[in-house]
Amino acid sequence: MKSTVPHRMLTPARPNLSRAVALSVAMLAMSCEIPLPSQAQTLEEASLSTSPALKQAVQDLRADYRRQQFQRLARNSDRDSLMAAVLIGMPNESDHRPRDGADVADAAQRLSRAYGNDPLALFTLTLACQVQDQPCAHPEVYATLLRIEPSNAVHWLMLPNGAAPSDAQLHSAAMAPNADSHLRDIMRIVRTALTDQSAPAGPVGADQRELALLLRRDVIEHVSLPKFGAVVSMCKTAVEQRRADCLEIGRRLQNDRSGAFLSRMVGSAMLRRLVKGTPEDAAAKEMRREYAWLSEQLVASKVAYTERLQEEVVVYGEREAWQRAVERLGATRTPPPGWMPKDPQALLLPEERTPAPGQ
Repeated sequence: MKSTVPHRMLTPARPNLSRAVALSVAMLAMSCEIPLPSQAQTLEEASLSTSPALKQAVQDLRADYRRQQFQRLARNSDRDSLMAAVLIGMPNESDHRPRDGADVADAAQRLSRAYGNDPLALFTLTLACQVQDQPCAHPEVYATLLRIEPSNAVHWLMLPNGAAPSDAQLHSAAMAPNADSHLRDIMRIVRTALTDQSAPAGPVGADQRELALLLRRDVIEHVSLPKFGAVVSMCKTAVEQRRADCLEIGRRLQNDRSGAFLSRMVGSAMLRRLVKGTPEDAAAKEMRREYAWLSEQLVASKVAYTERLQEEVVVYGEREAWQRAVERLGATRTPPPGWMPKDPQALLLPEERTPAPGQ
């Protein structure tokens, strides 16, 4: 999921961002109130080797490219093409509306009919239902996903239209043995589906191959991931059984199998609110400091890295991919002792921050 040093709390708009920055914006949009430091923006990174005209072409052609690719994929009948079509067509944090609504609904129905017992297809359908602002036409996919794959804590939190789970659903999420936001699966499926696809006609003289590559990255960065705003709100001041469940969910999210920073930072913030002053609190804070360190190293990079980073997210998970990218830049995987980000408040929870003048 711009790529400047100021943290995402001060820049709520959602331009074309690298995946982790996009996720920080998504967290704010979900009322998670977890300001994250920014990583490098795809188009800013592209400026290292890309002309202003080509960068503008990406902005101008983004909607046409997404529509073109959605329509192509939706005509197919295999699972991954239909999943990619639904993922590309569902609402995202930049527009909040599905593309070609009737066509997206048709692709989702065909995916459900043909692959209604496939856990990853069901996850995609449940995600599309969760991120919608309008009432979901098929909320039953949530229950079907839980019947097929109840062992993933994230699944229990993906209620239609982003609704808050009941205490029983929260407890079931806490009892699930693992958490996986499926970032690796989603990125693999969409990247593969868009491989070697041409771009809509760009400006005269533009490098069409580079333009297509930039548009492909852009689509991948805008694919939605599960929302956690409702559970964060429920857990802020939880007590008794709910507190115990929130702690377990926070621990699961910190260890998201895809290494996704969205899940990890949500989980760490949940724990920091509930176990202040404990070793677990200190470990969660260190996790946040590591994120800030990796983020700042990539912001400062003068080397294009996004394409390889996306490849390695699929293979290794997001955290490991970031660590590898930073190592290639000559930095360490973890921050040196005593290191602090340029804005130390980026490490604090929102309620701990000192308001800026005038706020």
